[in-house]
Amino acid sequence: MSSDIDIPLPSDALDPDTLTAAVLEIDSVIDIYPLAATLTQAPQLVTALITGKPSRFNRVDVRSDGTAHTLTARIGTHLNTPAPEAAARAAEALLSRIPEGHNATVNVQISRIA
Repeated sequence: MSSDIDIPLPSDALDPDTLTAAVLEIDSVIDIYPLAATLTQAPQLVTALITGKPSRFNRVDVRSDGTAHTLTARIGTHLNTPAPEAAARAAEALLSRIPEGHNATVNVQISRIA
C-alpha cells in the first residue's frame, strides 16, 4: 500500500484490543499469543502477571512510526483448518481495519495447531 491518499486513520484502527478482537472472531483462530518477550514488553508482561489477565499481553502487536504500520499476530488454529488458510484469514481481518492508502504490513505467525 502506498501513502498517496490522505485518508485519516480511524482512532481505533491501530488499537491492539480492537485488532485482537477482529482476529479472534475468525472461526479458524482458537487463540492469540504474545510475541516473543522483549525488554520493551516488560511493562505489559508485569501488568498481565499482577492482574492475572493474560489478555493484556496476548494480543496483536502494533508498531507504527506515524506513516508505516506493522501488525503482528501469533495465532493458534484448529487442526481441521489448513494453517495457511487461517493465517490468510487473520491477515485479511487485520488489513481490513487499515484504510486504503495507508502503508501497512501484516505478519501472522502460527504458534499452535490444536
